[in-house]
Amino acid sequence: MKMARTAPFVVCVLYLLVVFFCNAVAGEMPVAYQATDDVVYGHKDGLALTLDVVEPVENRKGIGLILVSSGSWVSRKSDILQEEEDRRQNDHWLQGLLKGGFTVFVVRHGSGPRYTVPEMTPDINRSVRFVRANAAKYSVDPNRLGITSGSSGGHLSLMAAMTGDDGKLDSKDPIERVSSQVQAVVAWFPPTDMINWGAPNGYKLIPLLRPGLFERMFGEITDLEAQLKSISPLYLVTKDSPPLLLIHGDADRTVPLQQSEIMKAKYEEQGAKVKLVVEPGGGHSSWAGIMDDYPPVWDWFDENLK
Repeated sequence: MKMARTAPFVVCVLYLLVVFFCNAVAGEMPVAYQATDDVVYGHKDGLALTLDVVEPVENRKGIGLILVSSGSWVSRKSDILQEEEDRRQNDHWLQGLLKGGFTVFVVRHGSGPRYTVPEMTPDINRSVRFVRANAAKYSVDPNRLGITSGSSGGHLSLMAAMTGDDGKLDSKDPIERVSSQVQAVVAWFPPTDMINWGAPNGYKLIPLLRPGLFERMFGEITDLEAQLKSISPLYLVTKDSPPLLLIHGDADRTVPLQQSEIMKAKYEEQGAKVKLVVEPGGGHSSWAGIMDDYPPVWDWFDENLK
């Protein structure tokens, strides 16, 4: 496949998928999509921060969703085009949203170990500002933006949603003057309280299970409890926090269901809109029939991004 060389920093590829066998996503045909690759939404230490714009060819709603690309707080993308095609066709994260008619902005953040977890949230905030500033270009409503992802991506989605602002009006950068607020969130099995991990003060057991994790998250440990609290979305919830749908398996051994349960309780305490869907027997990252959990996701974004 030849890649266009005319655009300064994007590669536009139109995938009209005609497949004669069942796809790995719930045995269904993948959604036909148009992708604009590697759009630069900012820079960090001389490195480009990039996102991909993936639009369904049919039934597009004009609603934009930020999909945070993150696993263990690391963003990845293959330089091999076929590998990216295969992932887009088979990955439930993207296909599930495309099937709902949403325009998806797959955002990559500065990753560990070069960047610490606290340094990642501003990247996601920046991506929201960029998408909103360029909403007309991508035919989405700037007043209707949602955010979603799972695990560490779910955590960063929540952190971005809880820290969104109206824009930095005194900034010389026009993108930074744009609002970074999102209007709805869907978080799959997200870490929400790094201190009370599974139980009160449960963080004390984490070094026994995952040695060196805190050092990878923060670089230098100065005041661990304060550092953990600073990246825990639970402590940032207010009555004005955007509507939140949580999805979590009750057999998740990586992020305990308790993390979503306490986030739901905190939302309810503040009087903010929240719902928790628990998948019986569901583990981490995926489970059999996970695409069956997407209709509630579509409904949530449709309802809250009218």
